[in-house]
Amino acid sequence: MRTLLSFRWLLVLLLVVGCLSAAQASHLRGGDITYTTTASTTAGVPRYHVVVRNFVELNSLATSTTVVLYTSRGGCSTPPPASGITVPRTQYFSSNLQTCGTTDPLYQIGVYEIDIDLPLPLGQWVLSSTSNARTATIMNLLNPASQNIYLTAYLDNSIVTQDTSPVFQSLLQPIVGISAPMPFSMSAFDADGDSLVYELIQPANGCNQPIPYNPSTFVPHYTISTATGALTPTAAASTSSQGYYVIAAKVSEYRKMGTNRWVLIGYVIRDTMYLLFPNTNQPPTFTTMQVNGGAAQPLSTNVAIQPGQTVNVLLQATDPNASQLLRFASAAAGVVPGLSLTQVGTASNALLTWQVPATLPAGRYPLIVSVFDNGCPYNASEERSIVFVVSGNRPLATRARATATDVFPVPFREQVQFTTAPSQAVILVDALGREVARLTSAPDGLVRWQPAPTLPAGLYLARSATSGQPLARLLRAE
Repeated sequence: MRTLLSFRWLLVLLLVVGCLSAAQASHLRGGDITYTTTASTTAGVPRYHVVVRNFVELNSLATSTTVVLYTSRGGCSTPPPASGITVPRTQYFSSNLQTCGTTDPLYQIGVYEIDIDLPLPLGQWVLSSTSNARTATIMNLLNPASQNIYLTAYLDNSIVTQDTSPVFQSLLQPIVGISAPMPFSMSAFDADGDSLVYELIQPANGCNQPIPYNPSTFVPHYTISTATGALTPTAAASTSSQGYYVIAAKVSEYRKMGTNRWVLIGYVIRDTMYLLFPNTNQPPTFTTMQVNGGAAQPLSTNVAIQPGQTVNVLLQATDPNASQLLRFASAAAGVVPGLSLTQVGTASNALLTWQVPATLPAGRYPLIVSVFDNGCPYNASEERSIVFVVSGNRPLATRARATATDVFPVPFREQVQFTTAPSQAVILVDALGREVARLTSAPDGLVRWQPAPTLPAGLYLARSATSGQPLARLLRAE
C-alpha cells in the first residue's frame, strides 16, 4: 500500500513538473532591450543603464523576477561570456485593455533594469538575453515551442560613447482584424535626435540565427514605413489562417559625423506577437487635429516647434459604430520627456501636450497616440504617428519656401522624404548629374521618393525643375 501511495505521489509530482515546464516553455510573447548613457563610476569606462522588457502571458506561473543579460564585444563574431549578468525586475504591469466582458488584459509586461560598464577597449557591443520560452502556438514559425526567444541591442562605443538608443513607444501587441484591419506602429523615440531607419526582419533564436518561417503559413500581414515605423496591414490577412504570428522590427540609428558622413552607431529590435482574428468590429479613426487652438488639419501635417516650447494638440476621433465609447492612450508619454495625454470634453477628444526639452536636438520626432473603442470580443483601435519637427535655430515658417528641409531618413534604403514648396516640380540626379527621377511635391510640400531596387547606393541631389536650384542631398545606403 505504501508503495502504491509513493507511486501516486510520484505521478502527481511528474504532472506538476510537466505543467511548470510547459508554462516555462510557452509564456513569453516578445520583448526588447534598450540602453542609455549614465554617469561613469570608473574613469574612462563608459557606463550604461540597460532596460529589458518582456511581454508575458497573463498570470504566467513561470514569470521570472530576474533575467540574464549577456554582453559581447566584437558583435556576433565574439561569443558571449559563459555567465551573464543577473538583472532584477523593477516593474510588472498590465497591457492596455483590449478585450471586453472582463477586466483582464491580454498580457503583462515585465521591466528589468541595471547599470553596467562596457570596459575598455571600446568596440562593437551586442547586448542580449535569451530564453527558451517562446509561445508554442505561433503559426508562422517552424516548431516554435523549441525555438529560443532572443532579445538583442547593438552599440558601437568606439564611435560615440555618449548615446541613448531608440526606445519603442508602443506597448501594444497588434491585432489584425481580417474584416477590419487596424494600423499599429513600431515607432521609436531617440533622445539624441539621431536618424532612424526601420525594417522588418526575421525573429531570431540566437545571434545571427534567424528562425525559419513556416512556408505553409508565412504571409507578410504588415508593411513598415522606413521613415516612421508605422505598420500597415496588407490584403493577405483576408486569405490567412487565424491565430498568433510573430513579427520583428529593427530600428537602426545613424549619427552625422563631420560634414556629410552618416555612421551606424547602434540598433534595437522588437520581437512581438500579433493576433490574426476575423474581427468585424470596425476600428475608430483619428479625423483631425488642432495645434495650439488653430484650425482643424489632418494628422499627416507636420507640427513645427522649437526646443523649450510647449505645444498643445487637440485630437478628434470617430467610430463607425455610433454606440461605442472611445478612449485614448499613449505609451509614448512614459518614454518621451515632457509628453502627456488627457481625455477632454466629449469622449471623442483628447489633448496631447508636449513640453519640448530645451536640450532636445533638432530633428523629426514621430510620437504615437492610440484610440480604442469598447467593441467585442476585442477592442478595435488605431495607432497613429504625429510628426513633430523640432528646429534648433528659427521657426520653420521663416525659412525660404523654395529650399527643401527635413530630409528623412539619412541615410535611406527603400524610401526617403523631404519638404519643399507646395506642388513644386522636382528633378533627382545622381552624382554625375544624370537624371534618375521626376517628382511633384504634395500640396503640403512633402516629397516622397522610392527608387527602384536596382538604383545603386550613393549620393543623389534634388533640384527645382524650373530654376535648377538645389533642394536636398539624399544619401542612399547599401
